Amino acid sequence: MAHPAYQVAIIGGGVSGAALAYVLTRYTGVSSLVLVEKSHHPAAINSAASQNSQTLHYGDIETNYSLKKAAEVKQAADMLVRCVTSEAAEAILHRMPKMVLGVGEVECAALRERHGRFQALYPDLHLLDRAGIAGVEPDVAGNRREELAALASPDSWCAVDFGRLTRFFLQRAQAQHGGLEVYLSCRVRDIARTAEGYVLHTSRGALYAQFVAVCAGAHSLGFAQNMGYGWQYSILPVAGSFFHARCRVRGKVYTVQSEHLPFAALHADPDIEHRQWMRLGPTALLVPFLERRRWASVPGFLRTMRLDAGTFGTFAGILGVAEIRRYMVRNLLYEIPLLRAALFAQAARKILPALRMADLRYARGVGGLRPQLIDRAARRLVLGEAAIDSDEGLLFNITPSPGATMCLANAIRDARKIAGFLGCVFDGEKVNETL
Repeated sequence: MAHPAYQVAIIGGGVSGAALAYVLTRYTGVSSLVLVEKSHHPAAINSAASQNSQTLHYGDIETNYSLKKAAEVKQAADMLVRCVTSEAAEAILHRMPKMVLGVGEVECAALRERHGRFQALYPDLHLLDRAGIAGVEPDVAGNRREELAALASPDSWCAVDFGRLTRFFLQRAQAQHGGLEVYLSCRVRDIARTAEGYVLHTSRGALYAQFVAVCAGAHSLGFAQNMGYGWQYSILPVAGSFFHARCRVRGKVYTVQSEHLPFAALHADPDIEHRQWMRLGPTALLVPFLERRRWASVPGFLRTMRLDAGTFGTFAGILGVAEIRRYMVRNLLYEIPLLRAALFAQAARKILPALRMADLRYARGVGGLRPQLIDRAARRLVLGEAAIDSDEGLLFNITPSPGATMCLANAIRDARKIAGFLGCVFDGEKVNETL
């Protein structure tokens, strides 16, 4: 019996893999492709609504973004909004207010300066004083003495259910293209080269493809290294956890991001799955997993971690910053059951000054894993989303924040490469017209 053969195989059924399938079916001449997902359903891991921040990043309230980075993220977010709203897909995007809150003289001055530089890019982003904050988020303004300021957008598409977005992409792709097959509960054991391209050895047999795109989050690096690429990188898995409390915010309230910390700043926002609750977090904890709460992923972590002088040198550089050391110790304490609620309540009062320890409950099972890359050769963290392109019919996407927001923009970038490699049409004019 002949084994199935495709022009393109996509490994990973999260939002990045689904977005790539969507773009390939709509905007290229690729005639046959397969998406392979090891779980029983798409978006089962980091793209599930409970496993991420539910935030559509725009770059306006993420204060660690440069103006250039913010413009790139805004373009990608606008593209995603146009794609979803043009097809009237429901319950994927959510409108609500959003703001980044400054507390104290230093943070308030930084926000005022940032507003001046970013106002042309974000004309709907307003600089609010205490009274303005109280008008949008009364419980955030509260009754406190510190100077307050905020950069705020009163009503925007800023929350997203990435699980529903994943299913939207796949449903539209399958409806558009009879050549797309989706294999669920199908684990890819390895990739091997053949004379015509590549063979995927899976739990359901062999699949052949001319081009393979790996969109498997933290696992992507392992696939890359098995094929001889990305040896300079290691994975630093950062697990994020959240607390729940009765909702006392109308929208997303972020805090000022430290330039020394690549991880998300503390924020509060309504849980789009359970709007009576708000989520506060995330915390950040280094864990030896490639998937949150999955012990079977530990061996994969150990293989990709590759402890050597470069890795230890990177850790030494990270821990050499006092602010990072304090941050890591504090977040470690948040994982201790008898301490975490009291300690986290102290931190969260920066957003909600009247918050009490008794208001909080640890959100069990909520929060995923960020596959932060380490460049061992350069001894530094690789900030933002990352990709390894072999130029030989293989690409590997490793997507920490804001990877999910960038999914459609990254898919267009990758589809252009795939079409060029295969000699297929890439309809750039249609992309420009529709997205």
